[in-house]
Amino acid sequence: MCVRTVWCGLVGLLAVSSAALAQGASYCSVNTFPTNSSFMQFTKEPVPIEFGFEDKFKSIHCCVKGYRSIEWFKDGVAYPWSAGVSNLILYPEAANQTLYARRAARADSGNYTCRLSNETHTETHTVKLNILEKPTDAPRIMFISKDQWVEEGGELRLYCEALIGRSYLADARSDLRWRKVWPNNTVGDLLPTQTEIKTIREDVEDIIGSYLTVDRVSAQDYGTYVCVVHSNDIVSEHHVTVHYRYGGLDDGGSSSWCGSGSVPWRALALGAAAGALALVSAAALHRRCTPRLLLAARHARARAQPTARRARVLEKEFDVLVCWTAVDGELVRGALLPTLSLKYKYRVHAVLLSTQPDTWYSELVGEASRCRSLVAVLSPAQHSPQQLLTALRQLRALPLPPVVVLLQDLPKLKREAKEGGESLVSTLRGTRLVAWRHVHERAFWTALRLALPLPPAARARTDTKTNPEQDDNKNSRSGSLTALV
Repeated sequence: MCVRTVWCGLVGLLAVSSAALAQGASYCSVNTFPTNSSFMQFTKEPVPIEFGFEDKFKSIHCCVKGYRSIEWFKDGVAYPWSAGVSNLILYPEAANQTLYARRAARADSGNYTCRLSNETHTETHTVKLNILEKPTDAPRIMFISKDQWVEEGGELRLYCEALIGRSYLADARSDLRWRKVWPNNTVGDLLPTQTEIKTIREDVEDIIGSYLTVDRVSAQDYGTYVCVVHSNDIVSEHHVTVHYRYGGLDDGGSSSWCGSGSVPWRALALGAAAGALALVSAAALHRRCTPRLLLAARHARARAQPTARRARVLEKEFDVLVCWTAVDGELVRGALLPTLSLKYKYRVHAVLLSTQPDTWYSELVGEASRCRSLVAVLSPAQHSPQQLLTALRQLRALPLPPVVVLLQDLPKLKREAKEGGESLVSTLRGTRLVAWRHVHERAFWTALRLALPLPPAARARTDTKTNPEQDDNKNSRSGSLTALV
């Protein structure tokens, strides 16, 4: 009789275990995402936390499709595991998506990771398994959907799952359900168009969940929902907000994707190219138009100034003192002087400098007192780095801050500056430099005029007497006026 009783118990235990195993294996085939795509993805919500009890059946899952291989790890150790690592084993009939143990132990607790691979992608998902000694009193949330962005007319799917406490009183309530938060902050029942589907884990009956689905989202479906978990006298609430999504915007997905081959590379490449082109165009437009706009703004402010203030510019005999050496005389007399004088209406005073820059200060200090600004034309290739440093120091010692027009390209000048030491480099950085390009290049004249004060207004000039010395200076200039821009 005792033998018969033992055999009956064993058969019953095997039957229960087999039923639990079969039901656990079917976990990944029910309540799946409504999608027909074939790329690698989760087929239902990937739960990050699992609970089980000692000496009870327990299974964990990685519900996916579209993969070629799946590997399992516990705390970094690859499957299969020894008894000291984990008692969980694979269930091949579930395509290796399920691990189970007929009698779970506390040592089975840990982080279980499934690694999925196809031809192009590899993704992982980790489940933290906690094997408890006895049922808990307080509820423990295992999964709650994130906030959703859904187009009007689209589908909505929210999920909440928790380990609830075992009821120990006759009138105690243990339940999980979705509720709607209305605009007046009251919590009420769901609408008739909102469907709630309750779930119970077959391996652990204390784990319950609830799906909230809407087939076609309308305006009344947007807002906040709350997953309310009752466990004896304890109430736990977790909120999810459903936002309106404009067409074409991505909400991050109501499901978790493991990587697909549908990445819009062409659209990304076109977007990147368009962005780069826009940046280059903006930089070119800024370089071309900003100096002109600044110059126009200066003229507008000058016209708005009172007559007395505008007349103060005539306290000096000249607007610009232009100095140069003999080697640059043809360019200065043929282009720079006539353009400043005749086209841009500056009162120009010209001074020819000696070849050696050691005496430039003494040659210019008296003339500079008669002018409002100073322009020095330099050919750095005609001077050694030390001579160039001396020339700049002589010019910077004058009461007028010099504007230096360079007749060689700046990259060559930088190489020479490095040979001349840090003193030359620092002196160059503290000097207003304008690079000469071509007589017809408008950018050069705009930059030069921004560095100089504005010429006096035409009416103010006509009110003053003509300076004989200035007339003699103009008559002494040589060169063709056809170089004007």
